[in-house]
Amino acid sequence: MKKLLFPILFFALAAVVSCDNDDDKGVAVNATVKSYIETKYPGASIRKAEYENNGLLEVEFIHDSKLKDAYFKPNNEWVYTEWGIALSALPKSVADAVAEAYPSHRIDDVDYVETLSGNYYEVEIEKGGAELWLYVTADGVILEGGIEGTGALLDNSVTAFIETEYPGATIRKSEYDENGLYEVEIVHQNVVKEVYFNASGEWVYSEWDVAVPALPIEVRNGAAALYPDYRIDDADFVETPSLQFYKLNLERGNFEQDIFLAPDGSAVNF
Repeated sequence: MKKLLFPILFFALAAVVSCDNDDDKGVAVNATVKSYIETKYPGASIRKAEYENNGLLEVEFIHDSKLKDAYFKPNNEWVYTEWGIALSALPKSVADAVAEAYPSHRIDDVDYVETLSGNYYEVEIEKGGAELWLYVTADGVILEGGIEGTGALLDNSVTAFIETEYPGATIRKSEYDENGLYEVEIVHQNVVKEVYFNASGEWVYSEWDVAVPALPIEVRNGAAALYPDYRIDDADFVETPSLQFYKLNLERGNFEQDIFLAPDGSAVNF
């Protein structure tokens, strides 16, 4: 079966879309967004709009007797549109591709997704209590990036960065975190690592667990000097474009404290 990479635009980190009023989470749709929807989806009737946790503006509307959701960046740029489709309406090529790749799973739900990069079906399949999201083109090509969790397609720039910075790494899953960053979980040199990217696809930082006994003596001494009555409960190694340091979680009874120390034990601001 054919498989290929399929880029998708990144979600923005925060939204500042002009609006006229605010009723709970509901907001008014500005003229630019409204014009885009009316042009792309003639005859559409906008029902409501609200901000998602990832900062995108979600606009719900009716078009061709279907309930659709369109998403926009803070600069009013369209990101994607999606709507649910009946399982009976799923093209045979898509259903056959899913059945061939995952014969023991059943299709539970399907959405159709339109993006600037191309269109595809987002197919949720289940087996027991486990769920998996697949991204499949109309001709039955399963796109790379079908992952467990909230689901997110891997951008080419992200995979290129990972292949360069973490040669031989295996990508396990990817999703948007609560801060709007794009989180990619990889296995590199037998270590599970999380790599984070911003809305522009730029690397922000990576982190992974470090066993407390494996911490450099300088780091352990640095923590003891700053918080002599605390013990190190958990440790991560963090690398950014400009820094490398250890993130330590310290405990003393019911009290906790996070600190950041360079490999030489000195304090780091992060």
